[in-house]
Amino acid sequence: MNMQQQIWLVGAGRMGLSYAKVLATLGKPFVAIGRGEASARAFHQETGAECRPGGVIAALTASAAPSSAIVAIDIPELGAVAEQLMQAGCRHILLEKPGGTDEATLARISAMAHETGTDVRVAYNRRFYESVRQARQGLQEDGGAVSMTFNFTESSDAIVKIGYPQDVLDNWLLANSTHVIDTAFHLAGEPEEWTPHVYGSLPWHPTAARFQGGGLTRDGVMFSYAADWDAPGGWAVEIASRSRRFILKPMERLAIQQRGSFVIEYLDSADATDGHKPGLLRMTRAFLTGEDATDLPDIHEHLSRTRAIYGPMAGKSSGA
Repeated sequence: MNMQQQIWLVGAGRMGLSYAKVLATLGKPFVAIGRGEASARAFHQETGAECRPGGVIAALTASAAPSSAIVAIDIPELGAVAEQLMQAGCRHILLEKPGGTDEATLARISAMAHETGTDVRVAYNRRFYESVRQARQGLQEDGGAVSMTFNFTESSDAIVKIGYPQDVLDNWLLANSTHVIDTAFHLAGEPEEWTPHVYGSLPWHPTAARFQGGGLTRDGVMFSYAADWDAPGGWAVEIASRSRRFILKPMERLAIQQRGSFVIEYLDSADATDGHKPGLLRMTRAFLTGEDATDLPDIHEHLSRTRAIYGPMAGKSSGA
């Protein structure tokens, strides 16, 4: 296969390995692009796939850009690599969430995507969880959602030990909590009339420690949310129709409570048996084939949400 037709997988780390496994299952040939010689060798040893060291700039110097690329690297590097690929002529990019460190980075990517005609998608794989798809189908069967609550409490003590740069920590709601927030509004519709509040501070996140708010979505769904990054807790989404309550806690599994009953029943999930990181196989297939592509947000939608939702939730006038 000629280089222009190949898929580039940019990133030889944990997420890169997960994508490599998915691409192998889908029967899609690809070339992995890593940075160091050691990581490239380790990637090849684990996957058997070619991995070129030296990063994207070296790869683009050696050959023409591919038609498609999956970018699965550290958050601070996502924006620069996306821009390098677009400048070189790649017109189909799957960019790992959250797409960039902050709103300014997302705005640059969005602008370049407009200018170059590039289809840039942001890899919110939880939209493709079997549990989320089951919830969506159930809500449709029941005539739609009427109310929703969600929680995006983060494990503060664990986060500070990882060693993220401060600009990522400053935008942690965008960087990580949007995994939950995106899923919630994917199910209930975009918020329309709502009020966000933030309280407190943390040494690593001085602008807020606690988050609370609520309102109505464009579909008329009443919602509320809360998160306390200075207390125990975890992620959860609960969304109700008039007949059933759909509980995603943990988000990889769906539990259902029927009207008139206190019994909570967990459903089986195909994600548990497909051998891949939940949602990743279906999402990657959607990116490469266009199947269910409307479930995969593009960079412009993601930027709009960052400005209208994620920034205000984080206590900022915008997502910057």
